Amino acid sequence: MKKLIILFYLILIAYTTDAIPPDYVLKSSGSVTDFVIENDLLYACTDVGIVDIFDINNKKKIKTFSIHKITDFTGNIIPAKIFSIDKLSGINEILLCSQGSSGFRNVYIYKNEKLEKIFDSETDKLMIKRAMYIDENLILIGLLSNEIILYNIKEKKQIYRKHLSTSVFSNFILDESRNLIITCEESGTIRLLNSHKGETIKTYSGQNVDNIYKVDYSSRTFIAAGQDRRVSIYHYNNENNYYIEADFLIYCVGLSSDAKYGAYLANENNDIFVFDTETKKILHKLQGQKSTQTKIYFYDNNTIISSSEDPEILIWKL
Repeated sequence: MKKLIILFYLILIAYTTDAIPPDYVLKSSGSVTDFVIENDLLYACTDVGIVDIFDINNKKKIKTFSIHKITDFTGNIIPAKIFSIDKLSGINEILLCSQGSSGFRNVYIYKNEKLEKIFDSETDKLMIKRAMYIDENLILIGLLSNEIILYNIKEKKQIYRKHLSTSVFSNFILDESRNLIITCEESGTIRLLNSHKGETIKTYSGQNVDNIYKVDYSSRTFIAAGQDRRVSIYHYNNENNYYIEADFLIYCVGLSSDAKYGAYLANENNDIFVFDTETKKILHKLQGQKSTQTKIYFYDNNTIISSSEDPEILIWKL
């Protein structure tokens, strides 16, 4: 009975919420796995080992560069898929985590038109899922084994290595200050940690009962994308938490900077639903994405940017 009510509710949304097409589309060199934005420049990394840089205002690609190709297990030379990208504001460097040899990962810094390898798949043999800057000297990496490592680039040494749990690691992000780490995992648990010490501040659970694919955080509010078809909302004080059910696996979520609005991949048509996080009311349905989303980002409260497992980056005006 409960499933029928949910289905009826979703059908009602589909027919009563106006569908918004994208305002414009940016075309990348391959399937977009991740992107970051600074000063109206969008840096997108792809599954073909290429980073594209776009000017959002002019709606144009202004630069492209590639990372080193790799040799696969059959001996063929192939492009190295890039899994994550990061950039510090005002610093002309780009941090990349990419496919390496034997299933392990490489981490590069791109600076002055050159690539510097920070972690080597052949020697370090780490299964890295994501890498981000803490500051100019420190980077944080998350491992599939649900470990996080804080690494000093200049001194070339680990500051700490923390094992969070026995569950498989899914993803992590940093807050705007880069002092807080927010992780998610297969158990459905979200962890809030101090980035410089790796100490757990709080854990959040109960709204998701299965793997959380991705998490976002702003204004002391968390949003999580669940394999259990739930998009969950947690608050820093662990009060008034809730979840919204969908009729499809929720691979991707986003949260506005003031946490007033959330967005999530809602169905198998790759529609994005935008909702009011206080009232839970669905406000907009965004249509036009052709593949499963890899990132949903609130550029501001009236502009949403999303990437997916194809070359199109879509920009919507609400």
